[in-house]
Parts: sequence; C-alpha cells; structure tokens
Amino acid sequence: MRTIQELADTTTSHNTDLLAKRWLNTIVDSAKKKMFFLDIVSQYDMPPGTQSIVIPYRKGYFSTLGTSVTDTTTEGNSVTFTTMNNLEGLTLTPSPHAYGVAISNNAVRTTAVNLIQAAREELTDYWADVVDKAIAAAINGAPVATSSAKGASELFGGDASSTSTLESGDILTPSLIVKAKSRLQGTTMYYWDSGSESKSSQSKAPWFSEPDSPFVMYIGPEQEYVLLTDSQFTNAAEYGGNEIVLNGEIGKYQGVKIITSVNTTSATNWGGGSLAGHNCYMVKARVSAALAWGQRPRLRIFEYPSDLETRIILEQAYATDSLHNDSICHVKVADE
Repeated sequence: MRTIQELADTTTSHNTDLLAKRWLNTIVDSAKKKMFFLDIVSQYDMPPGTQSIVIPYRKGYFSTLGTSVTDTTTEGNSVTFTTMNNLEGLTLTPSPHAYGVAISNNAVRTTAVNLIQAAREELTDYWADVVDKAIAAAINGAPVATSSAKGASELFGGDASSTSTLESGDILTPSLIVKAKSRLQGTTMYYWDSGSESKSSQSKAPWFSEPDSPFVMYIGPEQEYVLLTDSQFTNAAEYGGNEIVLNGEIGKYQGVKIITSVNTTSATNWGGGSLAGHNCYMVKARVSAALAWGQRPRLRIFEYPSDLETRIILEQAYATDSLHNDSICHVKVADE
C-alpha cells in the first residue's frame, strides 16, 4: 500500500501497515512549504492583558505629502506653526487558532515510527503555512492607489491595463522588475483609470532598498521558470554573496531579492476568463506589512487517559495586515 491512515482522534484502530514488523522507523517526508513572507514583516508581541495593538506609523513626511509649511524669515516675527497630522495607527486584534492530533496509546506502543514526533512535525508545518498565507493575503489585499489617495502600485504584463486584458505571453520580464522598483522609489503615485495609467494628486513616499529593509519580489514557480530561462535575467542576477539569503531566494536582480513561493497569489480566470497567472509583489521589507502575536505558536503534548490516547495541540493567536501600502507594487502577469 502507498498510503498511511491519517492520525485521527480514534482509539479503536490504527493502520496495521505501520505495525512493528519490517518497517523502518523513519518517514519519507513529503515536500514542505516553507515560510517565505515572515521574513519581510515587522513582528510585534502583545503584552499580557491586551486585546489589540496599535502600530503607529507616519503617512509621509511634510516634503512628500505636499504639506504647506510656513517659513518665517523676518526677524522679530512670531514663528507660524504647522499642524502635524501625518501620523496614523494600524490596529491589529489577534484571533486565536488551535490545531490538534490525537493518537491512540495502542498505536504509540505498537508502531515503529515515532508517531508523536510525526504529529509535531505536521502541526508545526501547518501553522507555518497558515501564517505565511495570511501575510501573503494581506499584501495581495493592500488597497491600490486612486486619483486622490496613495496605495499599492499596479503593473501588468505586456501591454495589458487590467487582469481582463492580459493575454498569453504577457509574462514577467526583467524590465517589469525594474519598472516596479522605480514605482517604489519614486514620489509620483500612479493609478489606473479606464485602461490608462495616470498620476494621482497624492504623492507617495520615496522608498529605497536598504540592507536591513531590502526590496523583495515574490513570484510563483511559473515566473521563476520564465526568469531563469531569460538570458537578460541570468546574465545580470547575483547568486549567493555575503549577505543573508532569504527562504526561497533565487537571486538578486538590480538590487531586488527575488523569492519564489507557492503562496504567491495565483489566478485561473484572467484574460477574459481562462488565463492562468500570478499577482507577484515587490515590497520593501519591514514596512509593507505587520504581524501581531497575541500568542506565538505553542505546542503541547499530553496524555489523555480516559480516551487511551496522547494528544498534541498547537495554539496561536495572530493578526496581520498591510502597513505602508505605497511600499507595495503588484505585478500581475500571465504564467506563460
């Protein structure tokens, strides 16, 4: 047999194929999805006795917001004061989440494989994937810029101006990576209006890649294939080096770390209804999203005598959201 019965909450039976006969006491692991998005968020631990946390942040400096600041130049005149109304707060309220596996004592006694350890690995892998997807969803859901409000930038593959106008061949290119980088660095906020890209009346912060807060671009496996078969990318990409390599990083292009993750948002209904693609994101680490922990992942293993079993429970409480939306650029492209 090629399958193993799931470790369910049962005391009546267990998979006889795992009985201590000729089985090895190790499990050949399936491929694990790793945490890629946790690397770029700012994390906050909430003190006991608090339900929510408010993360203060600056919408922008006077110079980038176009705030009128009076310059007093005549000696003896009173200084004119400017109202400082550029500070806001992001409120995060962690919600509890718990996952568990129960294994019969009989299974533990008669099975060569360490079922307790296997269950721990399952739950640990599961919580990591749940949190990683939540962060990706927060970045994906960041509000885009409008004619009068800053937000996430949007770019599309080829000559498309929306996901519905994407066509096969409108794939991720090195030039799109450079264009997304320029969107983060510039102070002009662009938005899409009736198929045309226009300038918003609201300017944005000029973000730049820094060693402790680099530009990072998340792509899907399909986009990795496209880039690694593009000589323009491979000839200029940097691999390795002395700096820390993030989970899933396939290289660094024009100063932007490129990371492949299966949790990058995918679509199957673009281009009029049947085109597969991905919303890739370029972000500035530490400022694009935040994660608040009410309870960091906590694993408990204990015997439950009345049901003749051992229980493994993992609990956590978290909340996540985008922070500086103008430090995010969505790049929506076809897979092929």
